[in-house]
Amino acid sequence: MINQDRVREMTRLSILESGVGERELKISTYRRSDYVIFEMVKGFFFGTICFCTVLLLWGCSRWDIFNQWLSDIHYGTLLKQLLIFYGIFMAVYLVICVAVAIHRHKVCRERRNLYLHFLHRLNKSYLAEEKAGEE
Repeated sequence: MINQDRVREMTRLSILESGVGERELKISTYRRSDYVIFEMVKGFFFGTICFCTVLLLWGCSRWDIFNQWLSDIHYGTLLKQLLIFYGIFMAVYLVICVAVAIHRHKVCRERRNLYLHFLHRLNKSYLAEEKAGEE
């Protein structure tokens, strides 16, 4: 005979395991500091690519003004300004990456705890049935 409570528990577990839940369970296995560092490294590379792309697009959109400006400016000053903008951009971007990573890890841990709660209840029902079958 099919136990309806167990079917419900197994359905909840399969919903938590499938799709996004699979990724969330993987994220929740990392320690928070490891996950945040991993996201910061990814953020550093993607932020650098994004900064260079935005800089290139800005330079292309204002090519005439940019070309005249380049002929009049000292390149040391230009490099200094670019490094300052890059540093500010990366600092803001990495702070956002860290905040998102911490929040995502917290949510994934909560969902993993819910998953483990359902798994524990399912295991208890199997143990209770096994114990009742022995008596």
